[in-house]
Amino acid sequence: MTDTLSKPPTYTADPAPQRAFYIFAAVFGLCAVAIASYFALAAYFLRTEAAQTPERAQFFASSIDDALTRLEHLPYVLSIDESTLGALVSGNTDEMNPILADIAERAGAEFVYVLDLNGKTVASSNYRDPDSLVGNYYTFRPYFRDAVAGGAGRFYAVGVTTGRPGYFIAEPVRDAEGTIQGVVTVKIGFNDLSRALSGNGELVLVADEQGVVLASSDPDLIYGYMSPLSDGNRRTLEEQQQFGNETLFPLDWVPESERRARLYGTAYVWTKANLEEENWSLHLLSEVRNSRRQALLYVAGGLMTLLLLTVAASVYRAAQLRNALAISNADRQRLTREIEERRIAEKKLESARTELAQKEQLAALGQLSASITHELGQPISAMRNYLVAEEIAANAGPNELWPRLSGLLDRMQRIVDQLRLFGRTSVSATTIFTVQDTVHAAVQLVQHTARDAGTDIILELPEGAVAVRGRPERFEQVIVNLLRNAIDATQGMDAAEVRLAMSEEADSVMLSVADNGTGLGDLSIDDLSKPFFSTKPSGKGMGLGLAISGQIINEMQGTLSAQNASLRGAVFEIRLPKIGSADA
Repeated sequence: MTDTLSKPPTYTADPAPQRAFYIFAAVFGLCAVAIASYFALAAYFLRTEAAQTPERAQFFASSIDDALTRLEHLPYVLSIDESTLGALVSGNTDEMNPILADIAERAGAEFVYVLDLNGKTVASSNYRDPDSLVGNYYTFRPYFRDAVAGGAGRFYAVGVTTGRPGYFIAEPVRDAEGTIQGVVTVKIGFNDLSRALSGNGELVLVADEQGVVLASSDPDLIYGYMSPLSDGNRRTLEEQQQFGNETLFPLDWVPESERRARLYGTAYVWTKANLEEENWSLHLLSEVRNSRRQALLYVAGGLMTLLLLTVAASVYRAAQLRNALAISNADRQRLTREIEERRIAEKKLESARTELAQKEQLAALGQLSASITHELGQPISAMRNYLVAEEIAANAGPNELWPRLSGLLDRMQRIVDQLRLFGRTSVSATTIFTVQDTVHAAVQLVQHTARDAGTDIILELPEGAVAVRGRPERFEQVIVNLLRNAIDATQGMDAAEVRLAMSEEADSVMLSVADNGTGLGDLSIDDLSKPFFSTKPSGKGMGLGLAISGQIINEMQGTLSAQNASLRGAVFEIRLPKIGSADA
């Protein structure tokens, strides 16, 4: 009997502890990456901020320089003005007060004033104010002493009289021999400058050579000094009364390096720029915590993005199976939808065809209705004119109006008969008629309209009868339409007139209707002859007159043209083939 060695039992590790270990390692690694990213981004944003601030600081410094030099020419111009010198020499300076007030208002200066050699203000732009500078002495101000010494004085100070800070620019007033007779001073207010600095969202300080803050985006920091003041500096400030009654106080300012500083415990990226006009410095401070906050937001955004991607990957993986199962159903539904869309499209196409046919029918009916309205409008208007004329005529005899109205009714009947034949291809018979008779009939129809519009109608017709072939009532319609258009064009004009002239040539007759109205502008006869095209206001015309007139002249084998007159107005010309007088 042989002994057999059995294999040792094998054990399978529990996956739960391994999964927990992997999750812990992933979370720990993610936290380490997030922390490292935060410090790296914070350092990057700090470097970026430090690289960008010098340019902004220099911009602010240049803006302050521009504000200080904005009015530097004004005291010099006033110092060389003869009226300033004359007032100082004569002592009659009261007349300068309103002049200085007007100059200060127009130039945007806080004060403009003149001092004599004793430092007394003899004229000032604020002479009307309770705190007027007139009569005050300013011999203690450096700008006065510099100007009296022959130079240009510049000085920042808080006004002793007004208590408002400002920048003073002074120039000496010299006579013809060069002797100084006084000083002209301009004060530029500093409150507006501080308000302008506060609108940029950053902390800005403007300090003088002694470190005293003169302007700031934070008003609470003004008159604070960034470095301790020596006893000599304090005595100088007291003698010059530079800051008036304002109390100077030390700022909790701690420079940490060339680009880093702390103000009242807050860390800032510090950028310094020097001004060109004064020995002043501008300090631009950007909080360090802004860069850190930005880095934190980037890290938080990255973590949130990673979390969203993880969730999205899980959702995508779970949705893959559902998408695979739904593909066949989606294909069947898409095919069914396409078939239905095709059926709907065919129905819409058929409906569009039917609607197009209806629109064509309506368009034909609209044109026919417009033609009827236009054709019947002229005789109806003429009937109205006859009735009005009959009512206002004091010596009208009985039954004088009825023959005229009967003739118009006959013409309306002929128009209706013509419209009944609108669809036929045959052309109605034409006759030979005398042009002068038709013209006189047309003028009689529009005479009342011309009289109401204040327009004179002048006829220049040959004495001998001139005949043409056509339908006289339709040719009369053309003349009436041209005359009415000319009357409308001259309405409101001075000495308005419409001139209808006719002349004969070898084988043709030419009629012209000229007016001194508004003219055609850039329009041509082709533009005016388009159906429904009208230059008249809404309700004054349908735009069919010239279109119908052109058709009528074409039927008579003639031409209709139009052009602007040489001086003013327009000229419409009709040229027709002439019929011999014997035939007429």
